[in-house]
Amino acid sequence: MTGFTLLLASVVVLATVAVAGLRHVPQGQVFTVHRFGRYRRTLRPGLRWVIPGLDRIGCHVALIGHHVAVPMALDGPVASADLYYQILDPTRTGAALDDVDALVQQQTRDALHVLNGQAAPDKGMAALAESLKHEVNRRVNALGLRVIRCAVYPG
Repeated sequence: MTGFTLLLASVVVLATVAVAGLRHVPQGQVFTVHRFGRYRRTLRPGLRWVIPGLDRIGCHVALIGHHVAVPMALDGPVASADLYYQILDPTRTGAALDDVDALVQQQTRDALHVLNGQAAPDKGMAALAESLKHEVNRRVNALGLRVIRCAVYPG
């Protein structure tokens, strides 16, 4: 009787651990997993398993619908920019998923610094917005991100 009780207790403990590690990731989202406070991996949509007690869910990140406003303090034709972007490949984005908006904002600032000196007044804001979109996409493409819409506003 003791052997059966031990076996039953082991099965119950293993089943509890297995169920405690299950996580459901909704469609259109990903979760970052952290172990000992550091990024470990990205959970894609669906039913996923993490190691209970070691792995923690860091951030819930939507894959679409991101908006970043970038105010500028420059003496140039552009005062601010609005970008809308999506995450195409969250595994390539990796640890940057925890603060992806700040990453895109910084890349946009850097691109605006480059483009502000090249902006010709006769081209107009629409052409400048298209150039900015192209430049930011070039910078964030390797991270699995894509800017889908961009607008710039004069200073």
